[in-house]
Formats: sequence, C-alpha cells, structure tokens
Amino acid sequence: MKIIFSKGTRKYIEEKNIKALTVDMGLTGCCGVHGIVDPEVKIGVPDVGTYNLYKEDGLDIYVNKTLRFKDDTMTFVFNNFLFTKKLAVDGYDYD
Repeated sequence: MKIIFSKGTRKYIEEKNIKALTVDMGLTGCCGVHGIVDPEVKIGVPDVGTYNLYKEDGLDIYVNKTLRFKDDTMTFVFNNFLFTKKLAVDGYDYD
C-alpha cells in the first residue's frame, strides 16, 4: 500500500502528536440512500476488528482489511466543513 500525505496533513499529525490512525469503514447516507461505505479516519488504535498495519515514519496506520484503494494508494487529506478540520482519505475503490 502506497500512503501519501496531502499538503499540511503530515504537519497536522505531528503537531497533534498523533502516533496511530485507524482507517475504517464508515457508513453515510444522502438523498434517501443509506449504507454507502465511506472510509473514516479515527485517531488511535482500533478496539476490535481485522486490520492491516502500515508503518510510516513513526506513525502506525491501521487499515480495515475489507477496504480497497485504487492503484493500492491511499491519500490522507483534510475534510473541511465550516470551521472544522478532520482527517480523511482519498482513493477508495467504490467498485
């Protein structure tokens, strides 16, 4: 798995002293459609489940084994909404 950090994400992780991230399956709904899988980034080690562990410059990244990414590449980005900043990932393979 190739892991990319978009502009500012790596600095944010270092400033917040984050040592582990979990990328898991999140469910969203929109316009009457429910149950759309959208990867969710959480800070810390997962409680339970089956994950692949990737180590990237002192950061442990746990990725749910059922998630697939295009070209086996996951990019950490910011998901900005109003005045909040949240880590997210791009590259999920919806097929």
